[in-house]
Amino acid sequence: ERSMMPRKLTIQHSAIAYILNKEMGYTQKAISILMKTSQPTISNMIKEFELKQQINILKKELDEARSIIQAHNLLPQNNTYFID
Repeated sequence: ERSMMPRKLTIQHSAIAYILNKEMGYTQKAISILMKTSQPTISNMIKEFELKQQINILKKELDEARSIIQAHNLLPQNNTYFID
């Protein structure tokens, strides 16, 4: 007998739910029916995906700041840049 346990939802499922909702206008309820899960689960997936997007943007900004620091030797021991 087959188990009725839902399959594990992945980050790809979250991306699909996000696009369907935010870019294509599907309701969370419609997406929940499509993905065979609850509407609150879809809501959480979309929120989690948005947070991951923001984290990735912040990581890129930090990497750019590190590159600038290294390129211009902007380190605390470089007293020529940090003038009182």
